[in-house]
Amino acid sequence: MKKLVTFGAVLVLAVSLAACGGKKDNAAAKTADDPVALLTEVKKTIDDAASVHVVITGRDLPSSGQVLASGDGVATHAPAFKGKLTVRTAGSPIDAEVVAVGGKVYAKLPFLPGFNEVPPSQLAGLGAPDPAILLDPAKGLTGVLPTLKDAKIKGDTRDGAKVLTEVTGSVEGKTLQGIFPKAPADQDFPSSFKIDKDTKQLVSATITGPYYDGATSSYDVTFDKYGEQVEITKP
Repeated sequence: MKKLVTFGAVLVLAVSLAACGGKKDNAAAKTADDPVALLTEVKKTIDDAASVHVVITGRDLPSSGQVLASGDGVATHAPAFKGKLTVRTAGSPIDAEVVAVGGKVYAKLPFLPGFNEVPPSQLAGLGAPDPAILLDPAKGLTGVLPTLKDAKIKGDTRDGAKVLTEVTGSVEGKTLQGIFPKAPADQDFPSSFKIDKDTKQLVSATITGPYYDGATSSYDVTFDKYGEQVEITKP
């Protein structure tokens, strides 16, 4: 009788484990088929990362006015940022080393000695964000993901050892203004996002639209080096 009871207990346990496994598999399958659920999971991955290396590259930018041309640096949830921003004024690029920490932004410009504090409003006038908010859960790059309009899973492609899932849709301009201050709030921006299928990390994004008057421009953004321990201090 004892052996029978033991066998019965093992059988019940096996059935229970199989049921739990089935639920997990079903949940994973649902996420894979639901673009909004997938983007929400991707947002959590970024929100949980201690830091992310972010590179921003502008394309088809207007030749006049003041625009954000590029950016390259490490952002944390402190919030903080350390890297480089390039703005273009009347067609001429200005490179600046930038540190954003403690609610202030410091820039090392080519025509001034050392780092100097720059009001975020001045950066906004140049079309550049306060880079410390790049990972802000509400105003930063992750904030646009769960609100993507007409989100669709386009399919998978291989990039070396990685399998990337591409999601397309439109980003509302009002959700972009924290990152791209000159984006019109009432415009939609066609976008695509590539996600590492295994890690659920956002690998790249391309967001296209009327950031500036008289031009349709694109910003390509790449993300890597998730979770590195980075200390960013006032220069």
